[in-house]
Amino acid sequence: MRDDLHTCEASHSSGSNQVSRRHMLQLMGAGVAGIAGASVLASCLGLPDQKAPVEPTVDLTPRGTAPIAERPLSPYFMGYNNVPIHSPSWSDPNVLNVVKELNAANLRYPGGTVANYWNWQTGWFFSSAPGGFKNAMKTPIHLQDVQNVVQATNTQPIYVLNLLTSNLDIQMQLLHAAKNQGLPINLIELGNEFYLDQWPLDQNVFPSGREYGTKATEWIKAIHDQFPETKIAVVGTAPISGNGDPRKGAWNDQMFQTLKEADAITVHPYVNLPDGLISKGDPAGSMDRLNSTVAARWAQFQSLLQGIPGGMKIWVTEYNLASNEADKVFHTWMHGIIVASMTLSYLADKRVDLVSFYDMLGNTGNEAVYFDRRGKDQELPPYTVTAAGWTLRLLGETMQGMKSTEPLTINAAGGGTTVTGWYFTNGLQRRGFIVNASSSDVTWQGQTHFTSGQTHYQQLTASSPFKTIADTNDVKVKQGTLQGPLALPAYSVTQLK
Repeated sequence: MRDDLHTCEASHSSGSNQVSRRHMLQLMGAGVAGIAGASVLASCLGLPDQKAPVEPTVDLTPRGTAPIAERPLSPYFMGYNNVPIHSPSWSDPNVLNVVKELNAANLRYPGGTVANYWNWQTGWFFSSAPGGFKNAMKTPIHLQDVQNVVQATNTQPIYVLNLLTSNLDIQMQLLHAAKNQGLPINLIELGNEFYLDQWPLDQNVFPSGREYGTKATEWIKAIHDQFPETKIAVVGTAPISGNGDPRKGAWNDQMFQTLKEADAITVHPYVNLPDGLISKGDPAGSMDRLNSTVAARWAQFQSLLQGIPGGMKIWVTEYNLASNEADKVFHTWMHGIIVASMTLSYLADKRVDLVSFYDMLGNTGNEAVYFDRRGKDQELPPYTVTAAGWTLRLLGETMQGMKSTEPLTINAAGGGTTVTGWYFTNGLQRRGFIVNASSSDVTWQGQTHFTSGQTHYQQLTASSPFKTIADTNDVKVKQGTLQGPLALPAYSVTQLK
């Protein structure tokens, strides 16, 4: 995860959550990963109309006018981070239940920056780890725990190896031990966010991207020699705003000078929300500005894509909102709507092979399922599915078993409505997922591709975009059979199958 966020997590574990979290939110500045050009951006994340609410007709057409062609969908496309200093141990059956409930297709082990200090043999941290990590309430994760989750859910593990405080021999032992236990060894990340400047050990071991590229190449060769089918991703960075951080800004170019044979590059598209963006007295305006901010940071990724070799896959192994303003959004229905839109947007580039939402279980506000390990700050009941969890688990269910996808082009009368739709198929079944992130109700003409009288839909809404989702009564669930044009309420997600 973002090292700024890990700073929060480390302090949170030692009891200073309020100050450290605020510091984290001020620091976080990576933008949303733009995996498409401005034309796709305009259709997926355009600004809602400022005029009086209307009810335009929307044609979401998956063929002919789609901005990109049909693309393959990996069986492990959508998943989650589950951080050991946020979550109960994976041996806890509640963790297994959450993985099942969220329809996770991948699970990142052991997580982000925590992986740089992780001792897989003990299921906890090395003694060299920052105090906030090693002194946290101990919830060890052993390979047997990972195996239990994976076997029960068919979830694909993403192994984040420790290049910082371990060595190649010990990490190869991890991979062989996992294989001997029947775990799949298909997806590997070589460390986490070494490009940031607030971790001195990162800078000592990897003074620049060149040194990292050299070491990563050595590890890639060794792993591919013994696990030739495994996909290996290296640490990539996102574009920066303003003067930014020189180390971070130069990281990718320097890494590619020495890197060889990597299969993928990771990006962590957190969206920083400027102060004053969110006003609870202005829900429609707040959503407009939120969509606009996501869109602006998305556009910055066009230059990033130009610098990534064409044959490399892109792994979005962390994404969410950030900053002080994000505190106003977390746990509200607005958060669920925007992260669903973000998740769909990553489909717009065929090279995006997987995404992992940050994070699955915790109480930082980022989580899909709320859980406070300390039992002190019970903002929500334990294991409450948050707004993000509601929308993402429905999207995960929609994607399960699907093999290809393509965007549903949006033609809205009057323009300006933020409606995003994708069409999924496995050759036998057809499914759809539509997000209306605007303040306007719209009507969708979907009968061309989803047969009236035979297509079931499920629709989720809330009384307000600022509604805190604390239990099942806070989300309005409407189900039915498609009978002609379908109303898409403001701030809603709709599944069709």
